[in-house]
Amino acid sequence: MRLYRVLRKILAWLVPRLVVFRPQGLENIPKDGPFIIAANHIHALDPVMLAIVVPQHVSFMAKEGVMHSPILGWFVKKVGSFPVKRGKADIQAIRQALRLLARGQVLGIFPEGTRSKTGEMQAAFEGTALLAARAQVPILPVALHGRYRIGSVFCVNVGEPFYIECAVAGKPTPEERAQGTELIMQRIAALLVECKGEVTADGSEDC
Repeated sequence: MRLYRVLRKILAWLVPRLVVFRPQGLENIPKDGPFIIAANHIHALDPVMLAIVVPQHVSFMAKEGVMHSPILGWFVKKVGSFPVKRGKADIQAIRQALRLLARGQVLGIFPEGTRSKTGEMQAAFEGTALLAARAQVPILPVALHGRYRIGSVFCVNVGEPFYIECAVAGKPTPEERAQGTELIMQRIAALLVECKGEVTADGSEDC
């Protein structure tokens, strides 16, 4: 989408001039889709940071309430994101996500479902593991850490992609979904530790 590409270029130029931007592990980003980006969630602007570091167009799952805003809802749809009902099995959102992945596109998800007020990780929903196993696509774990404040250090740490394994391809059991979800959060947590070290070493206050 043209609007997405234009905005990405603008933000990729602007963000490093507002914060001390510390991207890591960019070599781990697959050159082609499909894949799912799974990241921790600390701020409404997290999708901006992910869009900057990932060269492909990323379609994000956005909470349904955003779509009710006349301006923000229109904007979110224009850049290719789609709504999901938080805290429940949203069949329509799952089908939309699987269609995107089947077309070779990149999907962005925050497995925790909501922003962390403390910056620490929260319990995750199993939807990310379910989609990755159903579509048989890799998950790209990403950790975000820092303050959205001018002059602050902000770290985006990208890990190695991995697959959610299941005995029957495309049909994960509840146990496999749970195990996959735990693995996703473990990978993000390990990246987050590295991110915190990077931010602290740069002299920024921890958040």
